[in-house]
Amino acid sequence: MLVRTLVRTACVALASSATTALLFAACTADNASTRSPEVPAATAGAAATAPSTSGAAAPATAAAPSLAPVAAQGGPRVAAPSALAASAQASGNPAITVYQQNGASVVNITSLAVVRTRQGQTTQPQGIGSGFMLDADGRIATNNHVVQDAQQLAVTFQDKTTVPAQLVGRDPDNDLAVIKIDPNTTDDAGKALRDRIKPVSLSDSDGVTIGETAVAIGSPLGLQQTVTQGIISARRTPGEESQVPGTQLDLLGGAIQTDAAINPGNSGGPLFNAGGGVIGVNSAILSQSGGNEGIGFAIPINVLKRVGPELIQSGHYRHPLIGVSTVSLSAIGQAARQQLGIPLTQRGLLVQGVSTGAQQAGIRPGNRQVNVGGDQIATGGDIIVAVDGQAVSSEGELRAYVENTKHPGDQVTMSVLRGGQPQDVTVALSERPQQNQQQTGR
Repeated sequence: MLVRTLVRTACVALASSATTALLFAACTADNASTRSPEVPAATAGAAATAPSTSGAAAPATAAAPSLAPVAAQGGPRVAAPSALAASAQASGNPAITVYQQNGASVVNITSLAVVRTRQGQTTQPQGIGSGFMLDADGRIATNNHVVQDAQQLAVTFQDKTTVPAQLVGRDPDNDLAVIKIDPNTTDDAGKALRDRIKPVSLSDSDGVTIGETAVAIGSPLGLQQTVTQGIISARRTPGEESQVPGTQLDLLGGAIQTDAAINPGNSGGPLFNAGGGVIGVNSAILSQSGGNEGIGFAIPINVLKRVGPELIQSGHYRHPLIGVSTVSLSAIGQAARQQLGIPLTQRGLLVQGVSTGAQQAGIRPGNRQVNVGGDQIATGGDIIVAVDGQAVSSEGELRAYVENTKHPGDQVTMSVLRGGQPQDVTVALSERPQQNQQQTGR
């Protein structure tokens, strides 16, 4: 029986000296708990074909510009969908206009491994992904899983010019990273790289409509500057699962689902709307074969707008933490609800354990273990029904609200049922420890 799996869309390239062919194999999604949450202290880039004479260098520490669209300061531009959309409509195919406007803004990213040889050290490609220019200073957005194992990085532009890059910062939980090239670098002809840097326009992913046009540009299977077109198929909340076991969507900020063809190598590339504004960062596919089956996922661009400035400023993102572990009442069957004394129509989250802010605020965990369908569930604790007035019935909804709207140090009002009676509890959010940032954002 075929089982669907979520596949991160980075691409591993294996070079065969005997056949001089490239075999591209999809990288399956890593278990979140196995990824290192710390920003590597050493990931200087080098050209893919140039030998390396030293190890990796420290991440860039340049002052962070706002990701607010201020063109005069070299930052990302606000998308102007009306003008571009009109041009797209005139051409009859939005993908044509989107590519003409933005193709030069999309780059190929090669993850390099430093290899010892008898002659010393050299580099060899170990993974291929995509990225897009954020500002005139050479900052590039991509996925964390494109760069997380890189010892060095190389960026290739539309005209095939390849230059070294270095890591600025990364956030494993949101699968986002920012790298940087030196805009003062010159090519083999002595021309400044700065003239090739063309920042994209960032749109508003909250305004994405199901059914609208979506255009992806990237390097699927290492084929640079590939354009595919489809529609926005759905909006997915964090932690949402299909009916097939093991297909949880492991993106804290949720995802934009598209049927535009996305394959290994598209990771980190932009997903555009018909107006040429970036609405998402391509990240994963749901597939039986490891290749495109029309179910691709992009991280909403508003997540990058929120996370990016901190990655540029400090190299990592500070995630808020409520300090609760819960079980959704929707996951508890009718017979089990009757056994636990929970009304069949009640929605919410049954608190299993507390720590940090939730513990200090007095949120009560279950105090009696009950076997429900072979699982041990703690009963007798609070049932969370809303946060700041927003109803929550799944862990993903709670995580999405806190992750996307709050920061460490903020406060939230948790509405709970305690012994069947409603009660509001104010909880101060703490910062999730870096070593635990692969766990949930609750």
